[in-house]
Amino acid sequence: MEITSLDNPKIKLLLKLNQSKYRKKEGLFIVEGAHLVKEAKNLNLLVEAYSVNDIDGYIKVTKEIMKKISNTDTIPTEVGLCKILENNKLSNKILILDAVQDPGNLGALMRSAKAFGFETIVLGEGCCDIYNDKVIRSSQGAIFKLSFIHANLVEFISNLKDYDIYGTDVVNGIDVNEIKEKNKIAIILGNEGNGVSQKVKELVKKNIYIPLNNTESLNVSVAGGIIMYVLKD
Repeated sequence: MEITSLDNPKIKLLLKLNQSKYRKKEGLFIVEGAHLVKEAKNLNLLVEAYSVNDIDGYIKVTKEIMKKISNTDTIPTEVGLCKILENNKLSNKILILDAVQDPGNLGALMRSAKAFGFETIVLGEGCCDIYNDKVIRSSQGAIFKLSFIHANLVEFISNLKDYDIYGTDVVNGIDVNEIKEKNKIAIILGNEGNGVSQKVKELVKKNIYIPLNNTESLNVSVAGGIIMYVLKD
């Protein structure tokens, strides 16, 4: 089967899925590139796959159509239509994000979270859509292997029992290397410009920081990766 028209219903759906409201409505999202299509297929999340080449089991499309579907400057050879998987499982290590808005930061945090065992990510109000195309590309497949919870952070943190909860505060924190108990732990990272919001700060009794030389702060994804690495064991 080859699709040559943008008016094809399948292509119209793919184009709609570039908007968050349609992703939520349909319970579907798009991934670009052979690596992510393969990841989705291996996890039984792939609904359909499209390619500009003749590949068994794929729907073939023209390069012009692929260019319209894609959000990258370089046209991918493959895209996949995937199911949004609802997974609210709480892992022993949790990453809580307070209005992290940059897609690249969110995707990078996903990669670090998966690598270092923080397999639940809680997203508060103001966070970037996890199915944004830039988030997906930056996550390099980690998006398929984590559980995500969208929550009011004040309510979620207030009801989170049996976890050591740490905010991130350079002024009032303790060195992250001094944390000894690492079993059930939740880390809160804040907005790129404003940090953790005041209403969330008021709920947190313990804060951590990364000791730095000759610089005041780190990008949130870099800081998050370091913190999760230190606390992974």
